[in-house]
Amino acid sequence: MVNLPDLLAPLVGERPSLIFSLLLIVHVFTGLACVVTGAVAALSAKQAGRHPRFGGIYYRALAVVFATATGMAVLRWSQDAYLFALGATSFGVASIGYTARKIRWQGWTSAHIIGMSLSYVVLLTAFYVDNGPRLPLWNRLPTVAFWTLPSIVGLPLVARALVRHTRLVRDLRATARALARGWAARRPD
Repeated sequence: MVNLPDLLAPLVGERPSLIFSLLLIVHVFTGLACVVTGAVAALSAKQAGRHPRFGGIYYRALAVVFATATGMAVLRWSQDAYLFALGATSFGVASIGYTARKIRWQGWTSAHIIGMSLSYVVLLTAFYVDNGPRLPLWNRLPTVAFWTLPSIVGLPLVARALVRHTRLVRDLRATARALARGWAARRPD
């Protein structure tokens, strides 16, 4: 009978521990959920209903992806530290975007679009950096392609969304003013 670590060994490159194997299974399925729900949210009309529902699912699934990536990185730090950094970046910018949508400060739409979109680009970057060399047709690309292609494709789409759905300069000024007021209110006299 084949056990889970033996089954995953060809994918990992070595026989992983049972805990790593369990984290990896959860990570793969929630990562797939992120890819699907993030795409649905991004392609949906920006109104109540599908967009915020799928965006919320994306954010919660991303939290699980980050937690499992952190666990796997701790178990194999020398091989997976960069995945922890990418996961922290993706979840961090998604948290800014998600919070902007929840709080809705003046100018929040730009922070929301930038945060959620960049988290998706970084999520895909992590996937391709880790798995690209093993994917058919992709395995002939140089390593730099796995690090840059998601940004080359994604950043123009982020810029397009910002142009279509925000007044970026006005939003950024409003956000900066709100942050300055918040910091000033917290400063001790």
